[in-house]
Amino acid sequence: MNYYIYVNWGNKIKEKFIVHYWSCGHCRMGLGKHNLEKTKQGGNGVWVGPFITKELGMEFSKKYFPEKKVGDCKHCKNK
Repeated sequence: MNYYIYVNWGNKIKEKFIVHYWSCGHCRMGLGKHNLEKTKQGGNGVWVGPFITKELGMEFSKKYFPEKKVGDCKHCKNK
C-alpha cells in the first residue's frame, strides 16, 4: 500500500497537507488528477512519495514542513 502527500507551493493559505492513498482520484499514484500534457510539472507543487504507510508520510511532512498540519483525504479516506 502506498501513500502520497501533495506539497502545494502556491497555496500558502492552506494550513495542512493532505495524505492520499495511491488509488485516490486526486492522486493517481502521484500523477495528480489533471492531464499531464496540459499542466506544467512542478509549477504549483509536487507529489511526494510513495510512503509504505500513512504514518511514514505524516512523519516526513512533520519533519520537513513542521509549520504545516497533516490531514487525511476526504475523498479516499486513506483506505
